[in-house]
Amino acid sequence: MKPLLVPALVLSVASAPAAQPPLRIGLDTQATEWIVSLEGGGQICDRAGRPLLKLAPDEKLRIWWDSRGASDATGEYRIQVGPPLAADEAAALMNRLRKLGEPSDRVKVPDADTWRVLLGHFQEAAKAEPLFQKLQDLGFDELWVASESRGVQPRKGRALYAVNERYERRPLPLGGVWLKPSGDLTSLQGKGRYRGKVEIFPNAQGRLTVVNTLDLETYLRGVVPKEMGAWEFPALEALKAQAVAARTYAVANRDKRAADGFDMGDTVADQVYGGRDGEQSLTDRAIQETEGLFATYEGKPILALFMANCGGHTVDVSQVFGGDARYLKAATCYPATPLTLPFAAGAPVTAETQQPWLTWDLLRLAAGIMPPDWLNGERLARSATAEELAAPVLALQRRLGIDPTPLSRNGHLVLALARALGLHTVVEGQERHQDAAYFLPGDLPAGDRLLAAFLTRRGIVPAAIWAAKEPPTLRQALLALGRMWQDLDPLTPSDGSLLMDRQVRRKRGGPEPLALAPGLILAEEAPDGSLRLLAKADIQVGDRLKWIPAEDGSALVLVRRLDPDGAAWDRYSPTAHWRVEYTEADLLALVRKRMKVPGIRELRAQHNEEGRVLDLVLVDSQGAPHRVRGMHIRGLLGLKDNVFRFLTLGQGAQRRWVFYGRGWGHGVGLCQTGAYGMALEGATFQQILEHYYPGIELKRVD
Repeated sequence: MKPLLVPALVLSVASAPAAQPPLRIGLDTQATEWIVSLEGGGQICDRAGRPLLKLAPDEKLRIWWDSRGASDATGEYRIQVGPPLAADEAAALMNRLRKLGEPSDRVKVPDADTWRVLLGHFQEAAKAEPLFQKLQDLGFDELWVASESRGVQPRKGRALYAVNERYERRPLPLGGVWLKPSGDLTSLQGKGRYRGKVEIFPNAQGRLTVVNTLDLETYLRGVVPKEMGAWEFPALEALKAQAVAARTYAVANRDKRAADGFDMGDTVADQVYGGRDGEQSLTDRAIQETEGLFATYEGKPILALFMANCGGHTVDVSQVFGGDARYLKAATCYPATPLTLPFAAGAPVTAETQQPWLTWDLLRLAAGIMPPDWLNGERLARSATAEELAAPVLALQRRLGIDPTPLSRNGHLVLALARALGLHTVVEGQERHQDAAYFLPGDLPAGDRLLAAFLTRRGIVPAAIWAAKEPPTLRQALLALGRMWQDLDPLTPSDGSLLMDRQVRRKRGGPEPLALAPGLILAEEAPDGSLRLLAKADIQVGDRLKWIPAEDGSALVLVRRLDPDGAAWDRYSPTAHWRVEYTEADLLALVRKRMKVPGIRELRAQHNEEGRVLDLVLVDSQGAPHRVRGMHIRGLLGLKDNVFRFLTLGQGAQRRWVFYGRGWGHGVGLCQTGAYGMALEGATFQQILEHYYPGIELKRVD
């Protein structure tokens, strides 16, 4: 496949650009004390900016809220009835509940134009069970015990204090403080360093809220690498797409958590934000090159949802959060035609289709120690002779810097190979005859037993070879020679991903040329680790390559690894596929954290064409159905995503549940791993965004 081609990027530029107002990011709301320091020293001020005390460079200050004992609980449990609904549908449901004598209220879903209907207020999940059962008896089959933030009146605390390193205590204003460094950074011990303005003030739960206020572009410097770091996804166009998505999400969700005193938090509930300590140079570049650029639909910033890995296909927002945003429709994570590059072997290749005899040890020997045409199943099955192995042994002795000694024609051939490499000199005084008797058959000559036991103990030679009546085959002898080489001089093949310009990128490294030796040996590694030689191969961009280099750095042996996660754009994540297993007791305990059931009879899952579970019905041990949809499905089962199938093994209390799935996240919007895969194949950040957010327009606002 050729790289995607689109018209040049056209940006709509505001006629009278307006600077975005600063963002207020909540760093924490739970602690009752913080130890802080200021770069270059600075001042502790009240929140209006009036100085209260000075702080020297490197001086630490403890800010402590005395809340008169235990703080109030910050959360409670409520029962959600039904899925997220449109405003009129939520109102109708609330009216129905009111007629049944159960007053309720609604809470807006932050990432969609839908509402959740909630009722009851419980300090413990177990206390919701009577109401849960009542609603179930009334015919409500989709119920969920949800953990919610608890609205309370502010506690009256004793005081807010500053305690310095000399343990001197000074009262601070009850409204909180503003930390003003002489340099750029404010440090919060155990949390990190932050640019911009940092404030600490008491909250309604009798704890301290920490807010970092800063401009949008600086905020993104701490977000993009945490959401899609350059070390994991070193592709500039993918990072630029993430920068636009994160910028758009931030603006669209301003004031999302205004009730808590800030716009957004710094966790996955909003966007992960790491402050100064999270910044990376490549993500800084991505932010700079897209500065002021937003994804919009009908002139407004979109709800730019994204997830780590979509499991091969994203899903319509209506199936997860409700609503009908036209730019949040399902999109595939597979290229129509994968981009591949041709490679050809320069060495003779066996015609065999099945090559179970091929190993890395043999490939290493073929890279300069033995003739490559020995890689042939028929030849390797013949009995080995000292005469034909003499030349490979001499080449290996020279490679290892060992004084050349002739290969003995007497005794066991594998032991002769070991002696030619000097391994017989290390067994005296270390190997014991008792261990030799433990590992070896009794009829091996006494003079060979210690060396044979050593080779067996090290895993170099299988024990069965010593009892064989026939002489070793050429394959057995070469495998032993290769393993001895690996034991004396371990080799880890070079490893990198293929890029579209025929370069490779090592992990945590930059692109580098991939030079191929004239007599290249080309092979392919299956997911089970088995190898086979190839005469030629069309290798997909992004595939992992392993190679054995010559002294000049060119690849003598090149092995293409068939990715166990397949050909999708989102295959570059350890969560592309996963397996989770539960015992009956473990699954029941997990379910009971969110739903009150006596036991589990069965699970019934409704899938879409891409294997995503849209609707799950848990039938409890008494036959009552409990329906769950959208985000609640993976939460109920403790899974990474809703793309899964399962089977059960055993019966009753011995039953086990085995889930096979793929993906990580809610599945709506931009797939971060898929964006990286698209970038590897030459897609621009505009193409990536338009693929996952169809119908959007990119607008630049300075």
